[in-house]
Amino acid sequence: MEYLKKAKEFLADRGDVEALKMEVMKLSSRQASLNYKLYDAYITNRTLAIRIYGYLSENWMMGGGELDEEAKKIVDRYLLMGRK
Repeated sequence: MEYLKKAKEFLADRGDVEALKMEVMKLSSRQASLNYKLYDAYITNRTLAIRIYGYLSENWMMGGGELDEEAKKIVDRYLLMGRK
């Protein structure tokens, strides 16, 4: 919203439209970069959650007792995130 307000002020002051377009392009490229980094972090967290769950299951199968509830909550948070 702040950018929209700045854009309206810019145009009200008879600013250069080409400069405004360049600013929008810069912001769009930044957003694309951040989206990629966010996706990469999402995939990494999901992979780690799967590995942790595998280790917990292996420990349980070897007689290690119940699965740790806190670890299950963390794993579920990252695995269920993709379903929303």
